[in-house]
Amino acid sequence: MVYETSRLLASQSYQHWLSQELFSAGWFVMLGVLAVVYAAWFKIVDKSKLTSLLLLGCLCAVGFGLSDLILEGLFGLWEYQIRLVPLMPSMFVTSYTIGPILFMTVAQYTTSWKSYIVWGSIGTAIITVGLVPSYVALGIFKLHNFSHFYGFILYMTGGIIGRAISLWVISLEQSHTASSRVAQGFTGLQPAVSKPLHDGNDGKTDGDP
Repeated sequence: MVYETSRLLASQSYQHWLSQELFSAGWFVMLGVLAVVYAAWFKIVDKSKLTSLLLLGCLCAVGFGLSDLILEGLFGLWEYQIRLVPLMPSMFVTSYTIGPILFMTVAQYTTSWKSYIVWGSIGTAIITVGLVPSYVALGIFKLHNFSHFYGFILYMTGGIIGRAISLWVISLEQSHTASSRVAQGFTGLQPAVSKPLHDGNDGKTDGDP
């Protein structure tokens, strides 16, 4: 019974996406915003830091995605009235895209926790006070008992936890690499095998002429 109900709801959701959401004005706005954000990020990203930045971005995306599943899916604190793709809940508005890109960009240009938090707060404020209200006005997004301030706290918490975990993982990797180099250095200092000394008899015994 539960399976049949969930399949029916999924089918109705997909049909609604095809008929009401796909190619609507809000849908094109979301697609345009994502295209601009991704193009700008690919333009400015430091390729030499790509691995560490993507680690941070993936951690943020996981955290924001879980927030969507719990706070929207279970508690219904907000809803996506227009979805870029027919998923429930829709995670491609900010959770898997704009949010992680924001914190990856901030991490690229900052070196301390203080500067990371300051610039992360500015970027998060732009999202929660600028972008999200615009999406609400366009009918893309709707809040239920959830304020922009809570959204700010949620995103900043995810960004801080993501950076803390990524720095911890990077430090573990660097520590392991340093230990391996030290071990290799000691291996190269092993004493050479000593050669047998010759007694001048050239292998002759006492009884040999």
